[in-house]
Amino acid sequence: MDMEAGKTLTNEEVIRELLDLLKKNAMKEQANDVFEICSYVDGLEKKIDSMTEELTNMQNQIKEMQEDTFVNNAKKALSEAKERLNTRCEQIKSQVLEVKAQVKSTAKSIVDEAKEKGRAALYRVTEFVGIKKRLLNVRTAVKDMIVSTDRDIARTALLAKGLREAGQTINNAFHTFADKPEVDYSQKEQKHPFTKAVLAPMKAVKKLLVSMELQLDASIDKLDNLVMNVQFDKEKRMEHTKDKDQKAPDTEREIIYSPMVAEPQEYKYNADAFEARKTSEAKQETAGKELPKVREDKAR
Repeated sequence: MDMEAGKTLTNEEVIRELLDLLKKNAMKEQANDVFEICSYVDGLEKKIDSMTEELTNMQNQIKEMQEDTFVNNAKKALSEAKERLNTRCEQIKSQVLEVKAQVKSTAKSIVDEAKEKGRAALYRVTEFVGIKKRLLNVRTAVKDMIVSTDRDIARTALLAKGLREAGQTINNAFHTFADKPEVDYSQKEQKHPFTKAVLAPMKAVKKLLVSMELQLDASIDKLDNLVMNVQFDKEKRMEHTKDKDQKAPDTEREIIYSPMVAEPQEYKYNADAFEARKTSEAKQETAGKELPKVREDKAR
């Protein structure tokens, strides 16, 4: 992977510069929204990487499975399932990379104009809403992948059960043939190697997808929030300007730019909010069972 693709949005220079400008111009809320949106997108990318790891692991496990006639036929079906998941995973990944690219170019264009024209240009952060359509597409792809993963999990579980039972029948046939007592398998919980090799990674992928869906919901909400916050700020400043009665026509320009000092520590700003969100995310993951109802407007 080239370094560019691997770089998180929250570590991109241009994003930090934008956050810096917003904070210097008393637009802390908006800075916060932009930061959160970027970290959500980073989170999606991280989850896709974990999914890819699970699928690679699954591929290796399928290869390792001991050869016998039953398993050979099953291997083919399983490899196809794995390929289906892989293809979907790649599609989602490239959609998320497009979102990242769009966030970066929007940020760059705003930063450049703000350096030139002052604070008013920062209202353009509402243009991040441009990624909403892409995020909704990613969400649709994630939902589709959840459905197909569920289907593959069910099929694999049936296959494992069939193979396990067939194996038990054959074992008992040999026992009978050798005049040994039959084994009562109902008393022995036997897992077919499939369960570990294939079902475990599939279930892990499903879990990652479900938490991606929650993250996408949250980032779409944040975008709506950002637009609202900018609107409030505009109205507040218009009131303020009226009160001052245009005493200083050029104040807009002055507030702005002191060059950015690239000290990474600065950007731990708002770490509490970030931590709080991570904790609530962790809670959401554990609460994965009772997922929030999908909002109608997003499902479209």
